[in-house]
Amino acid sequence: MNAMEQLLQDDLHHLIDRIAATTQVGLVTDCLAQRAELYGRLCEAETRLSTARLALLHGYVAWREALQECGDLWALADLGAEATSAGERRAA
Repeated sequence: MNAMEQLLQDDLHHLIDRIAATTQVGLVTDCLAQRAELYGRLCEAETRLSTARLALLHGYVAWREALQECGDLWALADLGAEATSAGERRAA
């Protein structure tokens, strides 16, 4: 599990703990039966939550790849500079 996944998992656990501590048993069934509009909004909110989590994870992967590419390019530039320096020393 990468750092972003751990952070998101911790946030989700906090939400689940909060929900578990403040809701009654059977609330979902009651909400579905008596407050369909609220139940629909809960489903939409959970869908947005899942979509946002997935977007963050994809973004984090892109971030890690960009970090790797940047580091690799700097290392390549450094190798080129070393080769140029070594060539100048041999010519002298």
